Amino acid sequence: MLELFYRNIRGPELESIVHPKKGAWIKVVGPDEAELTTIEKKYNLDVQLLKDGIDLYESPRVEYVDGVTYLYVRYCRPAGEYTSTHPLLIVIMPEMIMTVSRVEAEPINNLIESGKIVTTQKLKFLLQILVEMNLGYRQHLNQVTKNIISTRTRLQRTIVSNKDILNFIDIEEDLNEFLAALQPYGIVLQSIVSGKRLKLHDDDEDLIEDLKLSTSELVELTKSRLKSIQNIREAYNTIATNNLNKVFKLLTSIAIFMSVPMIVSGIYGMNVRLPFDSSPNAFWIILAMAIGLVSFVVLVFKRNRWL
Repeated sequence: MLELFYRNIRGPELESIVHPKKGAWIKVVGPDEAELTTIEKKYNLDVQLLKDGIDLYESPRVEYVDGVTYLYVRYCRPAGEYTSTHPLLIVIMPEMIMTVSRVEAEPINNLIESGKIVTTQKLKFLLQILVEMNLGYRQHLNQVTKNIISTRTRLQRTIVSNKDILNFIDIEEDLNEFLAALQPYGIVLQSIVSGKRLKLHDDDEDLIEDLKLSTSELVELTKSRLKSIQNIREAYNTIATNNLNKVFKLLTSIAIFMSVPMIVSGIYGMNVRLPFDSSPNAFWIILAMAIGLVSFVVLVFKRNRWL
């Protein structure tokens, strides 16, 4: 799907247009092979680089070809079926800007809803997308933080369930994908800062520096959350192992206690002459002996802290 939008700094709102013009924004979502070929010919772009823009596993990078800048980034999309981040290609042409995505990109849709887009200011529009993208990562990491704190509190009461552990595994996979997207993204920002291909104003440079700092914070925050999850999982494994050892210890002790009366009853079950075999109180005497022996064994176990 291809849509054209335009708004200058004096325009009241973003408007949809039919024909491309200087300062327009070309929004491409889920293009097929034919649409990409049409876009290549109409705007003199590299079709292979456009295809990379909708590759689900494309890494952040920047390419400069024939005066056109191809900026590849990945935005946070935890609800994705296969990955937790999705690719977004931003193409900066001499007179227009284009975005290419597999599906509707949340950072761009959020900007449209906010009404802050001015398509004639290409670099500012680009930076707005990047800022919104960082905000998406931060919001999800804040949610992850709440989940970690909640699970850690339940772990202290030893009521963590298998569902919590499986949820942690999913979160850990998301965080690893975030790292894989954010770390090369920081290099992309450094490339933009150099200003060799894109001419930046002082305000733009300050905003990119803020973006670099924000991205570094996101990387460190992601690493910190990964470490927290690993620590909780290790603590859970330790507690589970300790509880299992206690159960085996208790069952072993019970088996030993039960063996004492079984030995006594086994001896008195033999068809030979035995003490008290002619006594009418033989049963109670033997029972008392068994109870006494079991009590003695229990006392020995308690004194040695084997229970």
